[in-house]
Amino acid sequence: REAPHVEQFAREHINEIQVIGMGAQDSFNLALSFVTDFGVTTPTMVWDPSFTTWRQYGINVNSSMILLNGELTEGTQTLNGFNSAQQQRIIDALDQFT
Repeated sequence: REAPHVEQFAREHINEIQVIGMGAQDSFNLALSFVTDFGVTTPTMVWDPSFTTWRQYGINVNSSMILLNGELTEGTQTLNGFNSAQQQRIIDALDQFT
């Protein structure tokens, strides 16, 4: 449900923010199918079947987001879901990292 919205958000804000998707659940083939089936081309998609990256940032469910600084060392609290309110919170939080 959220994939088309993530793609659109990434495309619309490509000059302000780099959207990175971290796949960890299911298999690599299912992750690849997800990207292909839903046309997710703008976000950088990476795969971490160990969940190490999720654990490092305190992520424990799909559709969680954190806005990180350029060094990936500081971030916002976890945002769950990708509705218009969460998208606005991301845009509002950009100022703290610029």
